[in-house]
This record gives sequence, structure tokens and C-alpha cells, in this order.
Amino acid sequence: MAGFSYAAIIKGRPYPIGSRAVVRMGKDRYLIYLPVNLNYLWKELHERKVKVRVYIEVPEEE
Repeated sequence: MAGFSYAAIIKGRPYPIGSRAVVRMGKDRYLIYLPVNLNYLWKELHERKVKVRVYIEVPEEE
């Protein structure tokens, strides 16, 4: 996907990742499913053992 690069992300720039889903996994646990069209990025981060922070923004409804 054009516009996404490991080098830019590692510098700490936030990126919208597109579609995702939140699923309840029991009483106190949720999973966030990330889009598969960015698998190359998730693989790269995993291979380099990079820790990430996830920020959640709830957009205002129009």
C-alpha cells in the first residue's frame, strides 16, 4: 500500500490503518482485528520485535 513505510512509522508518525473490527472476547477482554492489506507491515514489525502503541480515536458522527 503506497504511503506506508516502515521507516516513517518507526519515527513515531501516526497512521490511519483503515478498516478494523473490535470483538468482545469474554467478560473483560477485547480484540482489535487489523486489516490484512497491511500484513507486510505487521510482519515487518513482528520480525523486528518492535513494540507499538495503539491509540483509539472515536470520530464524531456526521
